[in-house]
Amino acid sequence: MPKAKPTHVVVHRIELQEKEREYLEQVVAGQTVKNIVVPAAIAGGIAGAGYLGYKALNAAYEWGDDVVDDLKREYTDAKEKAETVAKVGVSVSDTVLENSPVGGVWRVTRWMFGGSLI
Repeated sequence: MPKAKPTHVVVHRIELQEKEREYLEQVVAGQTVKNIVVPAAIAGGIAGAGYLGYKALNAAYEWGDDVVDDLKREYTDAKEKAETVAKVGVSVSDTVLENSPVGGVWRVTRWMFGGSLI
């Protein structure tokens, strides 16, 4: 047998006093902090453990190249090339910029603007 449609609507209303509202606001704020801080702390812990593990393996077994050392080496090489070009009195060439750490950005910029910017 089908269910009959309701003939009237009953509304239930819950009212809180000031103290109860303050407690509810504290609970909501605590849940918000928990929902944000806990995942951030977990992500930071995983990243830190991964970095420390990488450094330990690199120190113990010379496993892989150190990324920071590679970046420093590339920076000093690019800087030396730029200083050499500056001493000669020639403007910075495309090959020096393409071989530097910003080479990819330089190639995209040349492609977007149709040629050399310098």
